[in-house]
Amino acid sequence: MIIFHSSVRVAVILSVCLALCACASKDGKEKSVHSHELETSAKLSTVQIRSGAVAGYIEDGVYTYKGIPYAKADRFQPAVDPDPWEGVRASRAYGPTCPQGARTGWYDDNQAFAMHWDDGFPGEDCLRVNVWTAGIGDGARRPVMVWLHGGGFSAGSGQEQIGYDGANLARDHGVVVVSLNHRLNVLGFLDLSGFGARYAASCNLGMTDIVKALEWVRDNISAFGGDPANVTIFGQSGGGGKVSTLLAMPAAQGLFGKAIVESGSILEALPQKWSRRIGAATVRRLGINPAHIAEIEKIPYATLLAAYEAAVAEVRQEAEQDGELPANFLNQLIFGTRPVVDGTILPNQPGAPASLSLSRDIPMIIGTTYHEFTRDQEDPIFKPLAIQQAASRTAAGCAPVYLYQFTWESPVLDGALGSTHCMEIPFVFDNVALHRTLTGGGDDAIELGHRVSRLWTNFAKTGVPSASGMPDWEPYPATMILNIHSELRK
Repeated sequence: MIIFHSSVRVAVILSVCLALCACASKDGKEKSVHSHELETSAKLSTVQIRSGAVAGYIEDGVYTYKGIPYAKADRFQPAVDPDPWEGVRASRAYGPTCPQGARTGWYDDNQAFAMHWDDGFPGEDCLRVNVWTAGIGDGARRPVMVWLHGGGFSAGSGQEQIGYDGANLARDHGVVVVSLNHRLNVLGFLDLSGFGARYAASCNLGMTDIVKALEWVRDNISAFGGDPANVTIFGQSGGGGKVSTLLAMPAAQGLFGKAIVESGSILEALPQKWSRRIGAATVRRLGINPAHIAEIEKIPYATLLAAYEAAVAEVRQEAEQDGELPANFLNQLIFGTRPVVDGTILPNQPGAPASLSLSRDIPMIIGTTYHEFTRDQEDPIFKPLAIQQAASRTAAGCAPVYLYQFTWESPVLDGALGSTHCMEIPFVFDNVALHRTLTGGGDDAIELGHRVSRLWTNFAKTGVPSASGMPDWEPYPATMILNIHSELRK
């Protein structure tokens, strides 16, 4: 805000005026007034997609649609198109989230406060998308940004953090935002392929669900004012791992043109040797005769998950005894529940030359936060993998990689959070004020959020991250340090 030294009163009047009228961002883009008016008229918000008509709601100039089915699936089977419906389907509330174990953060008061979890309600019919757009039926072809949530490959949802809300990106940055739920943990990654062809794809269902969602975007997003030919996938933590894996999946090629990995560079998937052992151990622990393997499709979820988690622990110990446990701590952490190199859905390791060749034309943003899971030292877990991913793609002659480190530290809880894992998310979504339990919502932080979100959305538009007030971002090996005073380090 401009300070008028001649009179504090003038500055106060100016602040009021700015709050009452539209103001220009530092990029010269008009920012709309947030009137908080909510319109739920089906007549105004109905969109026709391939499965039928959906109605959302309009708030502060943003059309919002939640819980739209993008597919359906039987347990341990690949997803297929959803059943079509008659009439107009109400799509104003998030749908079911994938069933999962209890979140450890629920029991930590500080973490629960800061993260502001919203875990919704579980259900195996969880293949849903959410859409935010500034217009429908207007002939626009807005860039599309598809968000993949964190939680490793075991937990999380498209609604788990308030910072995932796509309204500000849609309203103020001219993109269409899509988030989604997909199968996780035992439902998404239990390898039963050793029990017959019916379960050949079971080890990677969580990833093929995402491919199905991207196909839904390709086929339907134009109805929401989006451009199916300009899609960027982005995700954090486990979501970044999903982005890294999609780059190596033949079925995902052509469904997106740019990619962003936030604190989730994954270059190694699980060898099928181990995933099949986990599958066999799970079936044994459930007491199922392999001749009647289909019984596993009816086992209560809680029983199934408990057997699976015990099997993962058992096989992890075997891998450790055999000296084959991954050296990297992150890879150890998600040893059992992760995508599997099965030779078909995921033909090669994500970091393999063949995988790099598959995605060579995809420009990327890759980076981490400063502290991640450690408060008193620079990130020792995610940063080396981010650098390795950037370096290998650059060496292979792939499209440009833009490397960053987010170093801004939150003042919340007397500064205990630092620049923790997930800290950049509200800034990426321009939701610093909305998620103030994590950010504190201060003016400097809000301004940084405007700039970081502009970098991300301009990358989605052009393939080059740029924003007014920011240094020119050169590709790797340069690194953009994102903070109140950002700098490019070479």
